[in-house]
Amino acid sequence: MHEDIEKLRVLQERDRSIARAEQEIAGLEHERVEVNSRSADAESGHEAAQLKAKELEARKNALEVEVQAEQEKIRTYARQQMDTKDNEQYKALGRQQETCKETISDLETSEIEVLEEIDSHAEVSQAAKAELDEANAAKVKALGEIDERETNLKAKLEEFTSQRAESAGKVEAGALKQYDRLRARKGTNIVVGITHGACGGCHMKLPEAEVIVIKTGSKINYCPNCGRIVYYTRDMVMESD
Repeated sequence: MHEDIEKLRVLQERDRSIARAEQEIAGLEHERVEVNSRSADAESGHEAAQLKAKELEARKNALEVEVQAEQEKIRTYARQQMDTKDNEQYKALGRQQETCKETISDLETSEIEVLEEIDSHAEVSQAAKAELDEANAAKVKALGEIDERETNLKAKLEEFTSQRAESAGKVEAGALKQYDRLRARKGTNIVVGITHGACGGCHMKLPEAEVIVIKTGSKINYCPNCGRIVYYTRDMVMESD
């Protein structure tokens, strides 16, 4: 094997480590979004419960105001009865008072129903609040763990980057330039072995004459199909094996 091939393989492993670390760091943001989404769902549920509680309280208050208005009408009609000397008007005012009392009865029935609904909804509100508290606690814990992992990954990435620079410095300039050009296009699978006479990257068959040259290890060789750097070691399985 050509001496620069081994150096390039080491460099490739450094690049793979860097790529994995960068991918994991990028994935942490997705995890953060999921964690925040779960918390947001609980927040929405709690807000909906609070809004419902306010609506019920407003309905109760509105009914109380209506009852008070009807009671005021009864008092007004009663005073008018005391002032009138007309028998028919007196009876009419009495009927109006009875109508008000019936309206008050209906309003009070509705108010009782709302109060029962308020009591029932209080349990829903408590459950929504408990779920929100639990979600927020889980969010704080999860985000803390994600932050810790990110810190560790960034430290590793910094270490890998330093190791990469050291490994790159050991590779011949021309070979490094070609390697970096290939890496930009094909990622971190560009220094590959051959097996059964095929490139380990694109898996296309290599010309027999090319395989013979690769086996000599006299120079850096490239796959004529995909351009990857190809090499041979004695433990590889050749087509004739």
